[in-house]
This record gives sequence, structure tokens and C-alpha cells, in this order.
Amino acid sequence: MKRPLCILVIVAAFYAGCSKEPKELKPSGPEKVSITSIAPSSGLAGTKVVIKGAHFGVNPLDNIVTFNNNPAVVFSSSADSLIVIAPANGTSGPVTVAVAGITAIGPVYTYIADPVEIADSVDVYVAAAAMGVMYWKNGEATYLEPTQNNMGGAFGIAVSDTDVYVGSYTHFNTYPSFQAAYWKNGKKTNLSSPESAGQVRVLELFGNDLYVGGSENDKPVYWKNRVKYSLPFTGGYARVNALAVNGNDVYAAGFQPGPGNEWHSVYWKNGIETVLGKDALVDIGATSITTSGNDVYVCATESGDAVYWKNGVKVTLDKYPGVDPVAANAIVLAGNSIYVVGSYRGDAVYWKDGARITLPKRGSSAVATAITFYQSDIYIGGRDGGLPVYWKNGVEVRLCCSQYGTVSAIAVTKKQ
Repeated sequence: MKRPLCILVIVAAFYAGCSKEPKELKPSGPEKVSITSIAPSSGLAGTKVVIKGAHFGVNPLDNIVTFNNNPAVVFSSSADSLIVIAPANGTSGPVTVAVAGITAIGPVYTYIADPVEIADSVDVYVAAAAMGVMYWKNGEATYLEPTQNNMGGAFGIAVSDTDVYVGSYTHFNTYPSFQAAYWKNGKKTNLSSPESAGQVRVLELFGNDLYVGGSENDKPVYWKNRVKYSLPFTGGYARVNALAVNGNDVYAAGFQPGPGNEWHSVYWKNGIETVLGKDALVDIGATSITTSGNDVYVCATESGDAVYWKNGVKVTLDKYPGVDPVAANAIVLAGNSIYVVGSYRGDAVYWKDGARITLPKRGSSAVATAITFYQSDIYIGGRDGGLPVYWKNGVEVRLCCSQYGTVSAIAVTKKQ
């Protein structure tokens, strides 16, 4: 009688063990990304939009964001929040976020028209050294002249009524190799003589006077209404990179070599030279100059740092970070603020009263090289990757259809 009881207990234990449910195995791989909200849900191109959700990439580069299929720049990211910029030339439609191949579709972002742009539209002119002498008006390219070996191009642009002026120099493999010129409405005027090697690095209109600066036979010069003015220097190779006029005073900024084979950032006021720094970038020196009353502002890259001088007193914007370069390329005054554009660790940046602001980029590196204002809008020209671009209020506009180039100047006028 005891044996059957033992067998019954063993059989019961066996069936009890088999009745346990197996544990559910969760599939491995990325979590499903989701979007819960966007704010604001409408606005202009360039608006910062906060996207809330789950399972975003903590690295901004891991998130692919689109506004109705138009790629957007991701400024910052966390697992549950993204800050992005509504892309230029975008259209109303859903916002999407893709992470590791998984895409979430979110609410619709609605673009609204900018009332300032409608009531007071503008013409945007951009000059660039871009595989030849080129400029753009509202994104439409005008090709003026080729140049060899990717040397030279368009340097400086100015507009007066319907007249468009472009500074340029070209390089050819025949003597004297370089030719300085300017263009008015597509017609070329040579500045350097056929026996002289001339370069142009700046063109400005001050009142009714046209100023062009650069070099001739490696000597710093500028032309006022086609009349050449030579500037004193200590010998070697020197050049004018920037010009400013205040009343009857003419200011030129550039570089010259020092006695120890170093490069000096200098400016000339009515032909009298002032040395600002003695450790500038080779073949660059002072890059930009502007004035206000009796104050003179000059920017440059000095000892690897981005700097400017006010009346000879140096202000350091950012020190050389030790890995990627930093540069100060152009300086302007607007209202009570000082703006300098340049680059920092591979990013195009500008400094407003010393505070650095990074511009969005699509390529691996970018640089800002020119700046102007129209009413309350800020326009900054430069390069993103290898392409000439400009940013309006932080929104990037690419210029078709150059393969390579850097913006040298930008001008904005009321639409004719």
C-alpha cells in the first residue's frame, strides 16, 4: 500500500514542475523612439523648437530630425528632449525623429510668414572666392571670370541703387601671375598694371567713393576711385585686408613681416602705421577694421587666440584650445554691441560682446568670415564643409552651385 502513494507523490511533483510558465524573452535592440509634443507648434524658419518624447539619442548626432522631410539642425539632446531649429525653406508638415533606424512621427509644425520680410523684402548679395570670381544675388549665381589653381576669386561686394561692385583678383600661370580688378555691373576694370602682380582683398563704398585694398608686387596698397595709394611698411611681403573711412580719415588693416620672421597685425591711419600684435597668422594678420567716433576696432588671430583691439588695447575672445583652431575674421558695431565672427574648434561662431554663439553646420567643419546687418536681422557669411554659405539669424542658406568656396563679403539692401 505504501508503494502506490510514493508513486503518486512523485507524479504530482513532476506535473507541478511542468506547469510553470516560461519567462518571456524581450527582444534585444534599441527602444522604440516616440514623440509626445513639440513647442511651439508654429513659427518662422529659424525658430527653436523643443521636442518632447522618449528614447532619443543623448548625442545630438544620433538623432535625425525632419520638418516635413526637410532636415533640421539638432542643437542639444537628452533621452526625453531635443532642441532643434526649424529649417530654412521648410514647409508645414509633421516633425519626425529617427534614432538607430527607428522613426517616430510627431505633431505638425506650421510655418508662418515673416511680416517684416513681406512688408520690406530684401536683396542679399554675396561674394566668394569659389573656383573663380563669383557672386550671388538672392541665391542666383553670376560667374564673372575663371582663375587658375583655385587661387583668387571675388573679395568684397557693394551695392548702390542698381549698381553692383565686386572686387577680385585672378591667378594665371603667365607673368605677372596675379591681376587686381573690380567689376561694376559685370564690366571689369583692371587696377594693377600688366607688369605688376596685384591682389584684391577688400572692396567698400563710402559715400560716392569706391575703395579697393590689397597689394601690388607684395606691397600694401589701396585704390580710391582707381587712384593708387601706397602704404609704408618695413619690407618683405605686406598687404591690406580691410578698409574703413571716418570723415576725412582712411584706415587700412592688414599685415607685414617683422624682423624676426614673425607676422605683425597692423593698421594704417592716413598712411601712418600702428603695430598691434607681433604673432599673427602667416600671410593674414589683421582681418577687419571698423571705427566709431574716435574709437578704432581691429580683429585678428594672435598667438592662436581670437582677439580684437580697441584703440590698441587687446581683448581676447577665446584662447587657442590646443586642438582645433580659433580665428577672428570680421568685426562690426551694431547698436551698443561689438560683433566678431570667426571659428572655434571647427564651428562657425560669432561673439556678441565677448559671448560666443555657435552657428549650425551640416559639414564636418565650418567658419564665419563676413557679417552685416539689415534692420534687426543679422547676416553672416562663411563656409560649411567646402561650400559657401550664409546664415540669416542663425538659419543657414547654401549657395548653389559652387563645389568649393568661402564667402568674403555680404551686402543686404532693400529690394529694388
